[in-house]
Amino acid sequence: MHDVRSDGDAILRLDNVNKHYRRARSGQADIIHAAKDVSFELERGQMASLVGASGCGKSTVLKMIAGLIPPTGGEITLRGEALTGPNEHIGIMFQQPTLLPWRSVMENVLLPIEIREGRKAANAARERATQLLEMAGLAEFASAVPSELSGGMAQRAAICRMLVTQPEILLLDEPFGALDEFTREQMNVEFERICRSREATAIIVTHSIQEAIFLADSVFVMSPRPGRIVKRIDIDLPRPRTPDMITGNRFNEYVREIHDLLFGSGEGASHD
Repeated sequence: MHDVRSDGDAILRLDNVNKHYRRARSGQADIIHAAKDVSFELERGQMASLVGASGCGKSTVLKMIAGLIPPTGGEITLRGEALTGPNEHIGIMFQQPTLLPWRSVMENVLLPIEIREGRKAANAARERATQLLEMAGLAEFASAVPSELSGGMAQRAAICRMLVTQPEILLLDEPFGALDEFTREQMNVEFERICRSREATAIIVTHSIQEAIFLADSVFVMSPRPGRIVKRIDIDLPRPRTPDMITGNRFNEYVREIHDLLFGSGEGASHD
């Protein structure tokens, strides 16, 4: 097993986290191991990517961190405190922006606060939401409804909605997978800029090796089910990241290393 820990003070830590399900088939209960002995930690401001084959447990790990599903074993801690359910300091975003079509962009951004604390608190957070929309280049669309936005703009609005509660940890599950390649590249640049401006700690699940490298300080490569982390690859590329880096030699060395782990003879490769 490769060392997957960092040296500094961790804001988020996973210690031997496991998840398995029981499935009844042919009169017998099979145990499906979705994630096995997942351990890593992140410091404040770090961005990490989880990559692996479909079904390897990437999204399962993200949902356990978010408190949406409980781990079967192991422990997840935020600043040393065990996470046992949804936490206000953790925000999660899925592939589809899921904006409410009858609400304006501003109203969609303020929705988490309105649900959690009421309309008065949401109104009090309007200035914060305005600043986020300005940062995301959406200030002039604050009164627009989602049908008036492009796919990339809707994703940026969803990111603002995730950030408005000021979470310490951002979790993103294939956030740009539904976008065309050009818009996806733009969103990678935009998301990195937003995270750096807030010193956010983020974990991104993606099927794209290039996206994983572009966004992350560290890439965690997962094996096929039962998903475990076979290697942590620290990305030594300057920030801010720029699209021209993708064609650089160092970037493509990382691509080959991760590709070999996933598809070649490395530990993360799948075998027949």
